[in-house]
Amino acid sequence: MIGKNLSRGFGVVLAGVMTVLPVCNVCNVVATGTITTTYPYYGFVEDAENPWETVYDALDETGTIEYSDDYFDEASAGDHPELRAVSYALALAGYENEADGYPITAGISNPKLIGFLDQLGFSDYQSWDTASEEDGHSFGTTIGHKTLSDGQELIVVAPRNYNYLTEWLSNFNVGTSGDHAGFAESADLMVGRFDQYLAERDLADYKVWVVGYSRGGAVVDLFAKTINENIDNYAMAAEDFYVYTFGAPRASVTETGYSNIHDVKDGNDLLLGYIFPEAWGFYNTGVYEEIHPADLEITTSVIDISELADSSQAMNLLASNEGITRGVGIMNGKEFMDAWLEFVTASGLTREYFDTEVKAPLSALMKVYQSRTLDTQGEVLGFIKDTDKGLAGMVAGNAFKDLMTGGYGGSMEEALANFPPYIDLVKILKGTATEADVDELLAKITIYMGEYEDYETYLHAAPTVTEDEFAVIKENLPKLIGALAPIIVADAAYTQATYGENYSLYYTYSLVANAGKLVTGHIPESIMPILKGLIVEGDDDVEISDTAEDSGAGDEMVIPKVPNTGRK
Repeated sequence: MIGKNLSRGFGVVLAGVMTVLPVCNVCNVVATGTITTTYPYYGFVEDAENPWETVYDALDETGTIEYSDDYFDEASAGDHPELRAVSYALALAGYENEADGYPITAGISNPKLIGFLDQLGFSDYQSWDTASEEDGHSFGTTIGHKTLSDGQELIVVAPRNYNYLTEWLSNFNVGTSGDHAGFAESADLMVGRFDQYLAERDLADYKVWVVGYSRGGAVVDLFAKTINENIDNYAMAAEDFYVYTFGAPRASVTETGYSNIHDVKDGNDLLLGYIFPEAWGFYNTGVYEEIHPADLEITTSVIDISELADSSQAMNLLASNEGITRGVGIMNGKEFMDAWLEFVTASGLTREYFDTEVKAPLSALMKVYQSRTLDTQGEVLGFIKDTDKGLAGMVAGNAFKDLMTGGYGGSMEEALANFPPYIDLVKILKGTATEADVDELLAKITIYMGEYEDYETYLHAAPTVTEDEFAVIKENLPKLIGALAPIIVADAAYTQATYGENYSLYYTYSLVANAGKLVTGHIPESIMPILKGLIVEGDDDVEISDTAEDSGAGDEMVIPKVPNTGRK
């Protein structure tokens, strides 16, 4: 929803399934001193010596982290390395997936999250939408509380932070104005649930602890902004509101800079850090905390089209993808992404264009992917790109048949030089293609995709996608390519002008080739070792854009609204 007022989310009708869990064995336990807790990893192993070494089959791996109620003695603003680290552990516990040994069905809560909260002494849990079966209209949330030694309550709010299934599709629901529409919708749900939790309990004096990772972090950011905007409606001071997000995309159109919201990011979290950029008018709502500098170096590249442009040599190039790229330099990853963002925005990839042209086909394709179980999602990508038995192979094979039988010329060189799809492809890669050229190529690709029965016959094996999935892919893949074509053509023209007529796609190919590196700072195993290291090394390693200022009015804290300096 777009353009909500300050009271948005209050009194909303709660959607999805709500589950009230039975009272646990450690209800209202008062923790004293520091305890060592065990938190779960999802699919990753922590290695402090090599934090970027990834192990993807470690669903049962755990880590340990220190926790103390004393972390909440200090005001929420400022640098709190211990609380920041255990907040990330809580965010990891908020991962939810079927492979953990429980079905994703209505009424089932995440046992790993509850197990972690049990260790910290929380109880009286209430969970909503633990089954993410709706397209963007659900958002898993669990709330609990515990009594601190001074009698004050500590309320914890933990969202689902992974395996969103089709709920993830709301990531693309950017909207054309106001806060990010999809994230705002989920933030509304959180506000309503938080209000309901309070209304059903006699909690007159409390502190609140909220965490979120990635999509969960973006939603928490907007949730926390709403609570801050309406702080007088709650029985807590602003300094008692502790919010930590990790790798959260920007979602707010107001640059608030609330000092009790800690937007923690690895400086090398680049690919996801640019998906909803400041150039589109989006910001995080709190204080930027960079836990690791943007020191990632990437190799920028261009595609060598010298043979492709010469039809006499093109078949050699089409027969092999070896040696078709050229490295053109080593560059700081952040500097590259800054330049890429400026280029694509100037080339037309605005918020409005994404919402009206890119969102629909991209969402349709991602729904095919997200609707599958974790262990079969890769089959969809494999089907699309497989040059042997997949869609890519089918398109190429049908195009070759057309080339050989379409009467385009006597020799292969002559036929290729007159073959419309090839001519249009060369125009695109040289940056001279018109909209009509792109449409002509996409029309041919759609024809070459064929019908489902043709594909099944071509494959000579059981297909890896269903008939319905294939129909969605066939309809929307050309639409997505068409929506992105103007950016690709602009990139090709830029590359030709910068590196010479033999080269193409500097931004596009460099981005794709370095995607794995650019997302390094977002993967969980790269974050926790850094957070733990900052506890040992002290506070000087973290640059925080502002700190809380004591207003001198009792326990109330002035939340300075300063510009968020964490711009990337």
